[in-house]
This record gives sequence, C-alpha cells and structure tokens, in this order.
Amino acid sequence: MRPAQALAGYPCAVMRALFLALAVGCGARSHPGTTADVAVRAQRLLDVRAGKMVAGAVVLVRGDTIVAAGPAAETPIPAAARVMDLGDVTLLPGLIDAHVHLAWATPATKLPGARDAECTLRAGFTTVRNLGSTGRADLALRDAIRRGDVPGPRMLAAGPGIGAPGGACDQVFGREAVAADAGEAEKRTREIIAMGADVVKLCAGGVIPSPADEAVADLREDAIRAIVVAAHAAGRKVAAHAQGPEAIARAVRAGVDSIEHGGLIDAAAAALMRERGTFLVPTLYRVDAVVDNARGRGAAPDAVAKMVERSRAAHGRIRAAIAAGVKIAVGTDATVIPHGDNAHELATLVEVGLSPLEAMRAATIHAAELLGWGDRVGAVAPGLLADLVAVPGNPLEDITSVRRVRFVMQGGRVVRNDDGPACPAH
Repeated sequence: MRPAQALAGYPCAVMRALFLALAVGCGARSHPGTTADVAVRAQRLLDVRAGKMVAGAVVLVRGDTIVAAGPAAETPIPAAARVMDLGDVTLLPGLIDAHVHLAWATPATKLPGARDAECTLRAGFTTVRNLGSTGRADLALRDAIRRGDVPGPRMLAAGPGIGAPGGACDQVFGREAVAADAGEAEKRTREIIAMGADVVKLCAGGVIPSPADEAVADLREDAIRAIVVAAHAAGRKVAAHAQGPEAIARAVRAGVDSIEHGGLIDAAAAALMRERGTFLVPTLYRVDAVVDNARGRGAAPDAVAKMVERSRAAHGRIRAAIAAGVKIAVGTDATVIPHGDNAHELATLVEVGLSPLEAMRAATIHAAELLGWGDRVGAVAPGLLADLVAVPGNPLEDITSVRRVRFVMQGGRVVRNDDGPACPAH
C-alpha cells in the first residue's frame, strides 16, 4: 500500500502531524531541515490559492508528498535530490474532473475503462469522480488503479445512479438502482455504500438541456432527502443529475452537495444554490461536442440547428448562474466526450464568464473542496500529494494551453514527460 492510500482515512490533523514528523513545513518556504528525493524546476508555477504566478519555481517532493514549493531563491534544493528541470513550462496542480464515466460493464473486456483511465491521466487529470457505472465496473477500475495494476487517475466511484422508474438513471444504469419512493431510495443508498461506493449519484430530473426537460422532476424531494441523509450519515457526498429549475431546487433543498449539468437552471434555482453553497458542475463542453459530432456525421441542417439552439441556451443559463455567484467545479461527463479531451471544459467555462484563474481553480482547489479532498489534492503546496502537471505558455493568458500537457506526476511518480497525445496509439 502506498503512503497516500494508508493515510486516506485519517483526519487532516493527524496527517499534518505525520507530515511534520517527516520535516514537512506548513508554509511555502523550505528550511535547512527539509529533505527531498526529487526537485522539479520550471520557469513558472501557478499558485492557485494565492492566485499568482511564481517565476523560477522549484517543487521539492519526498515519496508521494510535496515538502516545499516556491521561488528558487527561497527553496534551496538538497544536495541529494534528483533534479528535473522542465524548462519553459508552467507547473500546475494535478487537474480534477468531478464528473466522468470511465467504466461500463463489458463482458468481453477484462477491465473496462483501463485504456480511458490512462488517457485521462496523461491529459493531466490526476483525480476524478466517476458518477455512475454499470455492473460495478467503476469500483473494479478504482481498485485496480489503487493497487497499481493499471495507470489512471485517483478515483472516487459511485456505482449505479439512483433514480425513479423510467427516469434518467433508470435508463442509463440498467435499472440497477431504481427507487419508487423514499423508503426504496434509502435502501438503494445503503446498498450502494455497502458495495463500496465513495460518493452517491442520483437523478433528480431531465436528460438533456432541451425545452422538453425544463419542467421534468421525476424523483420526489422526500426520496432525495432520504438519499442525502443516509449518504451523509455514512460520510458520503451526494451528486444530483438535474437539468431544470424544479429538479435542481428539489435536490438543493434536500441537501445534495452538487448539481450535475444544470443546463436549464434559472435565477431562483441559482440563488438557492448560492445560498446553500451547493456546487454546480456544468459539463458544458459536451453540449458543444454533440453539435460538432452531428455536423461531422452530416446530420440534417434542422437537427443541427436545434442542437445549436440548445447549446446557446445552456451557455446563457450557466453564464447567468456564474454571474449570480454559484460555486463552479470542473466536470466533463467524459464518455459523451472522448476521454483525454477533458481540458476543453476549462476554455468553455471561460467563454461563459469565468476568468482563466477561476477556471483553473474550478479544476483544482474548488473541485478538491467538492470532493472533500482539499487536504490531499488541488494545489502545489507542502503536505499535499505530489500531483504536478506542466504545460507550455501561461494558462492565465491562454487557457487552451492546459490541453497541451507535457509532463504529469501523480503522487510523486512521473506518468509522462513527452509532447505526445494523451491517448497514444497502442
């Protein structure tokens, strides 16, 4: 078992004490007693917490943990450390995708999702939240990655999503977690947690951001509340697939931790989310990708026009929610988009109103907060896991640079150090 896995269940205070025993400082500066196995140098480092770019940066890593990070003049490199000078790149924290679907039960595949997991990791996403699968495939993939059997992002897995009969989760997840009322909803929640789920997914209403789904809310509020109570009692967070205002409002009032998609959100639902501190995971790039794919297939012009109209409407709703102060975390719904293309979402979020810095935070510290892992990942800082990504240029000036990953370190292990594609041909 790796050190980070051994500590995974410990509270932050205990972890901090253990890190201090290994001479890990609490600030960004190194000190004479700091030890490190590896020193990573780069021309720039994005400090997402402070919101500034650090020039001439050094990150010191021991084992799977960052022990110091900052300007070279303030971060002396121990004589015994192995130096990796990455040159003219920007170092970022490992990116986080809070909504993917990496694995589906496929009898002909020994470990479904393994290839897609590797592509996701090589794209710079060192941590993901897998919100729904069939046949426990995501739990198997998560465990294989934890054991080191296959490369992939650190995963929180949900198993099947809970939904009303005939609703979105019922249709997508093969009737594996159908709940007709609050009693069944609580029972399904306990069953999913017992099978090993790290997070609970439910479908509150709607499938895609279309006028037909505006008023759809097919899971009752008391059923959603039953799921939330059971999940929170077991230390699990709850993510709610919801498109329209009523589905969103029911889920937020019931206490969910995040709304997924939310393409038909209105001002009242946005205000409620801001008031409750509920995260929105917009998955907007997938809407544009569907349009592009339809055009590429030669779809009928009127069908494409309807897709474009839905895309513009969803962009407008999310733009208004951002302006209203709703908290945003990056998620892509990858499987709808190709795995490895996850970073496109950041540029889409900039298009609808986030600054490049806030888009970077949505993929790092804010996503880490949503996952409940802010004491493990999300920033380049002492005491956190050594997840580092290097990209050319400056993402604060050109957010698309995050799509051109050149270097990935996950938990102190170098995953890639090349200019190739996220998904190289095998």
